[in-house]
Amino acid sequence: MKKLLLLFLFFGLFSCMESDREQYGPDLSEKYKGQDIATDANGVQYPDLDPRRIYCSGGWGSKFCRFLRKYDGTIWADSENYYSEFSDIKFSNFFSTEYFISFFNIDSVTSYCDGWKLSETTYDGKKWKVEIKQDQWDILSFDYYYYGSSKEVQYVKSYTYEVIDGLLHFSSPDGETFIFHPSEKNYSKDLLETGKIIELEGCMFF
Repeated sequence: MKKLLLLFLFFGLFSCMESDREQYGPDLSEKYKGQDIATDANGVQYPDLDPRRIYCSGGWGSKFCRFLRKYDGTIWADSENYYSEFSDIKFSNFFSTEYFISFFNIDSVTSYCDGWKLSETTYDGKKWKVEIKQDQWDILSFDYYYYGSSKEVQYVKSYTYEVIDGLLHFSSPDGETFIFHPSEKNYSKDLLETGKIIELEGCMFF
């Protein structure tokens, strides 16, 4: 009789353990073993997200940004040739602004500042869209879709920024290449030696 009672208690306890396991779900480490899992910049895994997508964006998505997190607030200058349209570049990781990249053109007569954000932007009657295609700790590439005043895309440009040995390398499929150095300039409005400052969409001097 005692043996039957012990056997009954054993099966009852085993059933409770199984029901608890079902209640709290399967072991995710075993379920997703050997599979790619979406992981943010802090190493936190999100099994329910598609690992093939890039989630780096403003707000909640900023935790997935690798390049922008590593180089948040850094400014690079094309100090050797000024062939590029905007000679100084700043990266931001969406903590204080929705714009992830700012362009500066510092000149003694007139200085310009412009900024881009992800998704669609309409400014002064012109429209464009930016989509990140690659986001690694030292590589950021994105596509720039320009609509202009049309409803259709007029052209698409791809841009890649890669940090190698402390220098920022820019490249595009049409053969454009520039190398930027870490900037030592002071970007405060009051200290810039320029006659006029024009601030375009999404960009502010310090």
